Amino acid sequence: MTQLPDLDEAIDVTQEAGHILLEKYETGLDIGIKGADEIVTEADRASEIFLLKALPEILPGSGFYGEETGYHPGENGLTWVVDPLDGTHNYSLGIPLWACSVGLLDEERKPILGVLDFPFLESTFWAQRGGGAFVDGEPARVATAPLDGTSAIGVQSKIRLAHFPGHIQKIAQRYAARTMGSIAYSAALVAEGRMRACMDLKVKLHDIVAATVILEEAGGWVRDLDGEKIFPLTRDFEDFVHIPTPFFAGDPKTGPELLAFLFPDGTPGEIREMIADIQ
Repeated sequence: MTQLPDLDEAIDVTQEAGHILLEKYETGLDIGIKGADEIVTEADRASEIFLLKALPEILPGSGFYGEETGYHPGENGLTWVVDPLDGTHNYSLGIPLWACSVGLLDEERKPILGVLDFPFLESTFWAQRGGGAFVDGEPARVATAPLDGTSAIGVQSKIRLAHFPGHIQKIAQRYAARTMGSIAYSAALVAEGRMRACMDLKVKLHDIVAATVILEEAGGWVRDLDGEKIFPLTRDFEDFVHIPTPFFAGDPKTGPELLAFLFPDGTPGEIREMIADIQ
């Protein structure tokens, strides 16, 4: 059996990477364009370069997959999956909802460890498979009470579709729609029971590995928009650079019904076509 890293060391490394982001926050960063509607800052790069060096040191032989540096195969079947700065647009605008996300996949490519650090908020979430989820040392648990008009539901901040998504209209009419600009922050809110569910039509792999293990260890329910489990991964790491992953997180009592209400036909056709075109 492969030796897992010390959880405290993984938390320390993630917080150190988060501190790099905090030091550069609101300091006149060099901001560039990474894609059609994505930006990147020097802080992203500096944080990931640090993680690329530090994480394999606490788990020798492990691989690494990062948003900025791509895939670096390992030798022991375990792979770190990192988003050095989730919520880059928020960060670049001086909006303090952003995180450093560090997750670990096992040999079957299932999430087994995750850390989400929110440096500006001075808060860190973490979980290890089978060990529960925690926020700043206190247990985190999803809420399971019936949904009502005050229930906050997180939706994606980028809407790049020909037609306004029906699920957002449904949420706005029945619940309290919220967009945070960071899937990590939305997931953390669900994990500690503040937000009841969150979703995004097209996240990337590095956005959700840490969040998934934290959510599930907090008693959460994580699926794609067809109601299927996202993990274990069935595609190569390189595919996730360009192919989006639909994502939904809630609780096991209200989540399945909410998902069916919002997406009665599963993944929207435009997203299916987008994924098919890329593949």
